[in-house]
Amino acid sequence: IHQPSSKLFQMFHKAILLDKGGRLVFFGTPTEMLRYFAEAEHQHQFGADLGACAACGTTRPEFIFDVLETPLRDLSGDIIYEENNRGQLIPARRYAPEFWRDKYEAFRLIQDVKQVSLRKEPVAPLPSAPPQRKKRVPFRWHDEWTQLRTLLKRAFISKLRNRGNLVITIGVAPVLAFLIASLLRYSDSGTYDFASAYHIPTFLFLTLIVAMFLGLTNSADDIIRDRVVLQRERNLNVRLPYYIFAKTTSLGVFALLQCVLFVFIGNYILEIRGMFWIYLGIVFITAMGGVALGLVVSSLVSDPKTAANIVPLVLIPQIIMGGALIKYEDMNRNLALVYTFTRWFSEHPNKEQNKKMDSKLQVPFICQFIAMRWSYEEMIVAQAKLNPVTRRQDRTQREIDRIVARHDTRPESRRRLNDLKDTLAMLSGLEAKTPDDLDRYLGVIDQVLDGKQPFDRSQFKDANGPVTAETLYLNQKVSDLISNAEMEQSDYRSGGKPNVFFGQYKQYFGMKVDVFVFNTIVLIGSSLALLGLLHWILRRQLEVRRT
Repeated sequence: IHQPSSKLFQMFHKAILLDKGGRLVFFGTPTEMLRYFAEAEHQHQFGADLGACAACGTTRPEFIFDVLETPLRDLSGDIIYEENNRGQLIPARRYAPEFWRDKYEAFRLIQDVKQVSLRKEPVAPLPSAPPQRKKRVPFRWHDEWTQLRTLLKRAFISKLRNRGNLVITIGVAPVLAFLIASLLRYSDSGTYDFASAYHIPTFLFLTLIVAMFLGLTNSADDIIRDRVVLQRERNLNVRLPYYIFAKTTSLGVFALLQCVLFVFIGNYILEIRGMFWIYLGIVFITAMGGVALGLVVSSLVSDPKTAANIVPLVLIPQIIMGGALIKYEDMNRNLALVYTFTRWFSEHPNKEQNKKMDSKLQVPFICQFIAMRWSYEEMIVAQAKLNPVTRRQDRTQREIDRIVARHDTRPESRRRLNDLKDTLAMLSGLEAKTPDDLDRYLGVIDQVLDGKQPFDRSQFKDANGPVTAETLYLNQKVSDLISNAEMEQSDYRSGGKPNVFFGQYKQYFGMKVDVFVFNTIVLIGSSLALLGLLHWILRRQLEVRRT
């Protein structure tokens, strides 16, 4: 209600008054607020017109603002003017908002002391009266859920309100996907096919770079825009974990939509089949890492332009040390910390160089802190090991090895072993007339692997044609990267199996961990660590401003 009358103003149960910057200068009933500022007028003689008697409750509410914004005067009594941020001359205030905030906090402290001093000791109950049981305060889970739901709703509305920014946010992903995929659609042969596509590793790396870039740019100014709201609501017991969760969730939804559009369009143009959901999972985790990093950047700066200038400083190291632009075997080996210390303190560093550096594909120490190194490695290994053909071949081979290891000679085990061997042979040279026919044959193979039906060669009597499984699902460039890593990791001269780039397994503390599990844990853990750092930064900032 704009400028309510005294009668309407006193119909409210509670009234809260915030000065500039969200500073709380009074909270209580309307009558208490009028009495409080009437006493301030009487004490400081601001010269504000009360309009009526404050005791009878008919004081005009407008006098409160007259008291707050009492102008500063010179010795002759003339009002002193100052220039605001718009270049306009306005009357300078006699007392700043901090004065009224401190005055109200002192007033509230005095009121609390008076209530404590007037509180009486509880009277002992009579012997005949039953003892009163202490009421248990119920858990206010509904209030917690209401606060979380409100923060989520506000975060989504804040994103949807700016239609122009929303269109750019949604439209940039398909435009970049079309541009990058079209430029990289090149094959060594005359006609394009996925098997001989030259730039598939580059496309996978650029996909991850775009995902992190979109996450960074979407979140780099969110905390800056919400800082005034956070300062205003810091006394309302708004939980920072709920705020961070709501902000991350809203940004994650838009990041997921961008990732879906980019992966779908890029895979369609480059004819990457059967990898949509796997790509989407890795790309989305990378984008969420960019979101978390962007929120941390936004919490450390106070200007959107500064945040935009920091984004390249964060993204460029990811590009340089991600493992695609500059291969690790061609990178400065002094970046490997253990190797550097060995050269410093060894008496014969040149002789021990080859012994200490187990493999050229080992990742330098400083690059271990680059998120792109983990996501790019997982992406390449996923394309090589989780494509529809290799995934079924590995599954068939594992089941064959398991049956052979059991030395099971029962007739059903022998039949199962023969079916698996025939299936593995069929997968190695599977052909079809069209890609759809090839997918249908893979579905039949899935039935055999699941044990739902025996292998029947008659179902593959028409399995011949120009389309092969290797042409559709296996890329030679990706296979070469994986083959080099496997050769380096199994080199007998190293005396062990080092953790090389693009290796399918990682060995730490004597444990062998799958690369997909380990890299996913690293990526999610780093994002959670950044969100924890964000919580600590915001909590410290709000505590400093409160004091």
